[in-house]
Amino acid sequence: MRRSTLLAPLSLLLLVPGHAARAEDAPGAAERRAKVEAARRALDEERRAFDEKVNQAIDRGVAWLRKRQKSTGNLPAFGDKLPPNTYNPMDLGVNALALLTLAKCGVPPEDPAFEKLKNWCLADYAKMKGLRKVMVYTASVLLLALDAAYNRGEREESEVARDRYGTTISRRKTPCRYPGPIASLVDELAKFLKGAQDRKSGGWRYPGNPVGAPPGDADVSNTQYALLGLNAAARCGTTVPVDTWMKAMEFLLREQEKDGLSGDLWVENAAWEPGLDDVPRWQSAGKRKARGWCYLPGQKDPATGSMTTAGLAGLAIVKERLLDAGKCPPDLARRIDTALLDGLVWLSEAFTVTDNPVMPSGGAPWHYYYLYGLERTGALTGARYLGRHDWYREGAAHLLAAQDPKDGGWAEAAAGGRTSDEHESAVTQTCFALLFLRRSTSPPVVPVQPPGLTGADSAPR
Repeated sequence: MRRSTLLAPLSLLLLVPGHAARAEDAPGAAERRAKVEAARRALDEERRAFDEKVNQAIDRGVAWLRKRQKSTGNLPAFGDKLPPNTYNPMDLGVNALALLTLAKCGVPPEDPAFEKLKNWCLADYAKMKGLRKVMVYTASVLLLALDAAYNRGEREESEVARDRYGTTISRRKTPCRYPGPIASLVDELAKFLKGAQDRKSGGWRYPGNPVGAPPGDADVSNTQYALLGLNAAARCGTTVPVDTWMKAMEFLLREQEKDGLSGDLWVENAAWEPGLDDVPRWQSAGKRKARGWCYLPGQKDPATGSMTTAGLAGLAIVKERLLDAGKCPPDLARRIDTALLDGLVWLSEAFTVTDNPVMPSGGAPWHYYYLYGLERTGALTGARYLGRHDWYREGAAHLLAAQDPKDGGWAEAAAGGRTSDEHESAVTQTCFALLFLRRSTSPPVVPVQPPGLTGADSAPR
């Protein structure tokens, strides 16, 4: 009796038109779920296989760097081509870049090769300091390398609590732990970078030392590196004046292109599921102006991918620091977000992984520097895709194909017959490739993702 009582309401429900339709659709729904689950399994398996290839490439690239290390601890650089007892101040930058790369790829500070390279960098820094030849780039990369070596853990742990009123994220700081002499050097490098900022423009430039430096414009590349270094120091408690961040922000906003072609801000459709084609994967979150950055002030040259990624990284850092200081009111955040979204649309419109793109057309030197810039941009802005491109997957696939199958390195740019700069050596190329593959840039402690990047709150133009 109890059993028939339970079945009677169900039999009645099946007579209701809506319920009957859903019952008839059940086989279709099951087939749909099966397709999605099969597609997801295939994607997961393919991703695991691809990740394994990436890990193998990283291991081979690190081995390549180790083999290039000299008995003196340093790697081949520009001074190797100079007469005896002469130097190139950028050699510190090359070797600090290699130190940063090894640290990000998991080589510990106590590793003998790492220790020898670190000691060479510290000795060369002392020499360049005595000669007043420390540069913004070299100081910044050395600071980043020390940060990567000694602060591997997250500097901040997040605790997420959800209730009926929404989501609350509380954070607690975890201290940075530098050895005593290294802590003093980090403070010294940060002090140098703060002092090297051009107080008029708000940017940074070569050669970087304001004492006796020849006249010259601040540039977007040096500005990016100075901000990367100062951000690493600030995350560890070094005091950087709010005015430093504000002036840098104004420089980057001012140097972004004032206008650009209209382009869609593409975002992934939340309703899309793999294995099905009834819902498009991508949808437009509105039209924006594709506005990039060039190297020098005044838009003297076309915007490039490497400089646009530099401008985006710099603005993301500034926004993080201003938010952390409580000095980024909504109107200021909107100014930065507008620039970020327009810059991301520029990258979407010009997207490629085979060249450093130039708009309206063409390619520029510093291809691998641009790829490393894509990695920084993705990490710092939270951009999982650029337009309808999975920037990491496409860039990684390109680098895997370009890696030397015999020795595991990446050849100097000129070896490929492309337009290149003399500084694009095999060492720098290999470092940039490894930093990209390793996803080496630490995301912001304070989230800075522009609202429109998720498809919400986008402002069509």
